[in-house]
Amino acid sequence: MSAARAGRGAPLAKAPRRGLWRAGVLLVLLGLVVFAGVAYLQVTARPDGNPATVDVQIPRGASRDAVVRLIEGAHLTEHPTALDWVLKLSGAYAKVQAGVYTFPGNADALKIADVLKLPPAPASQLSLTLIPGETVWEAADRVAALGIGSADAVVALAADHGRVAGLGVPVGPPRDPRPDGVGQTYLEGFLFPETYFLDVDATATDAVERAVAHFATVWERLRTRWRSDLLAVRARYHLSELDLVTMASLVEAEAQDPGEAARIAGVFYNRLEKGMRLQTDPTLMYRSDRQGRAPTKADRLDATNPYNTYAIPGLPPGPICSPGEGALVAALRPERHDLLYFVAMRDGTGRHAFAKTLQDHNANVDRYLK
Repeated sequence: MSAARAGRGAPLAKAPRRGLWRAGVLLVLLGLVVFAGVAYLQVTARPDGNPATVDVQIPRGASRDAVVRLIEGAHLTEHPTALDWVLKLSGAYAKVQAGVYTFPGNADALKIADVLKLPPAPASQLSLTLIPGETVWEAADRVAALGIGSADAVVALAADHGRVAGLGVPVGPPRDPRPDGVGQTYLEGFLFPETYFLDVDATATDAVERAVAHFATVWERLRTRWRSDLLAVRARYHLSELDLVTMASLVEAEAQDPGEAARIAGVFYNRLEKGMRLQTDPTLMYRSDRQGRAPTKADRLDATNPYNTYAIPGLPPGPICSPGEGALVAALRPERHDLLYFVAMRDGTGRHAFAKTLQDHNANVDRYLK
């Protein structure tokens, strides 16, 4: 009798597992329904606050990601991933051409796809945006993305000292070849970060000359306005105008919060005055093959890199990025203090912790980096 009861009771032991399986299936189905609902809401979402129509210019050679970013930048979508999928599945990407597309101001992703399948209006101008803190190699890629020349052509121009010097910027004398084999970049620091509107038949040289000419205009205005500061800084630290632009590029690379630019400049000037090495990480990465990655211990020891401010005293031989106006002003008018160190706080604000002594700096490193 005991065996019979055990046999009859055995199926009851499996019932909870069947119940769990059914619950799992229901949860999956519920998740799919929720996902589909969210996707539908994102695809059909319509922006508010736009004018009746919004024009978006698609440059020649724009990637799919660039197309989505341009549309997002025009405030036509808050869901770029959903838009990307719609454009893929609808075949709109295959139809996109260079030119100006006019979208309804309240277009959803489906309507955006419909518009992109139609021929655009011819572009009357090309738009080139250069970003503060980017290098000449990144600027070259932006020029190439417009389809007006290759990145290699811009880099080759950057290495031509005579042509760059002829553009009227304080490029300094020709430099010896870099021992690490990287070509010289005399354009660095002088491609002023701004949005430039170019004719559709513009060349890469036209784009470079516009950006350099704008730098020259801004620099002359700042030199005139802060002339006494310029003379005082040059005399106190024995710097050339190229050195000042180089200093501004270091400040641009380090100052994520613009409000700290003058303070960071003051730290660098204090270290120069005391004969201390600047030891700023962005200089370690000033090579085309190191862009976008974090420095390593080997990078800090690499004395073949003439921009390595850990291994080599003083300023690097030239700028390491494009400084904006705020960084240029900071180089001319640094904050006066006795600080010698700073470390990123990494709290999402972009701000730094500053210190007067190595002991306090090490404590900040322990607090914010370890």
